Amino acid sequence: MKRFVFLLAVAVIVLFVSGCANLSGPYYLKNHKYKEGIKAFSEKLQEDPDDAGTAYYVGRYYMALKKPKKAQPYFSTALRVDPDNVDYLFWSGVNYWALKQFSKERSAYRKVLALDPNHISANLYLAHSYLEEGKLVEALVLYDKVIKLDQYNPEALYNRADILGRQGKKAEAVKAWKKYLEYYPDGILAMSGADKLNLLGDFSYRNFIFGTRNVTLRSIKYKPGKVESDFESKSSLHVIAAMMEENKKLSFHVVAYVNGDSDLAKKRAMGVRDYILSGHPDFDPARMPLSWFGTAEEVKRDGKTFKLDESIQFITVVN
Repeated sequence: MKRFVFLLAVAVIVLFVSGCANLSGPYYLKNHKYKEGIKAFSEKLQEDPDDAGTAYYVGRYYMALKKPKKAQPYFSTALRVDPDNVDYLFWSGVNYWALKQFSKERSAYRKVLALDPNHISANLYLAHSYLEEGKLVEALVLYDKVIKLDQYNPEALYNRADILGRQGKKAEAVKAWKKYLEYYPDGILAMSGADKLNLLGDFSYRNFIFGTRNVTLRSIKYKPGKVESDFESKSSLHVIAAMMEENKKLSFHVVAYVNGDSDLAKKRAMGVRDYILSGHPDFDPARMPLSWFGTAEEVKRDGKTFKLDESIQFITVVN
């Protein structure tokens, strides 16, 4: 009985020691204490040079510090001890990418997928690698797979739409860009996506300048002959109102176009302003001067001219 208790205690100690890296490793990553992690884990490696988990995390810390050359031997150590660990394999691939050793990068991701075909990050990063190499078909297959595994993955959604556009598949690309912008309407990639969507002749989303901010908004849409915008369009008006609330000096022109119907254009411009004011009666209407035209709006993009028979434009007032 005493021998059994002793062996059990030893087993617990071994499990505790081997699990230390897994327990404390993420702590240093999460709290951005990379140098502290390197110091602590390097000391552990001196005691046990074959501790795969500890070596792996030292590699991760060096990668976080953008020192891929210093990271590489630690990933090599981890893989020598545990060659089938998908985390070690994946991050060795990221390390090869940082070192611009792209064939080795792809090889690492393929090894991951041989062990775990549904590994999202390996599928995604292999797709990125194919895209950078100009292999659009191969990249698209993997982006589609990623989206099946993770339907809201922003990188896969964006790059999939971009590839479809580059392949000349206009209808599919338009649908893909609208899906991306529905989920991710903010930021630099949203602005880029809206521009690419507009170049395909679709202006469901547009980029506008409000003061010093560039903002991507869902375009204001109407049923034929109607003055009140549809429900989805109102989300854009709420965003605009929030910007006005945040910046008390923000002013902009509301410009409406309806080809062949100046009176309807006027009513729509007034309707946009009235809707914003209805939720914010403290706003000065003078912050939203109105303009309207009974013609189509002409939009120029990359040497192309598009005519929008019905649209709402926002133009910042320069004081």
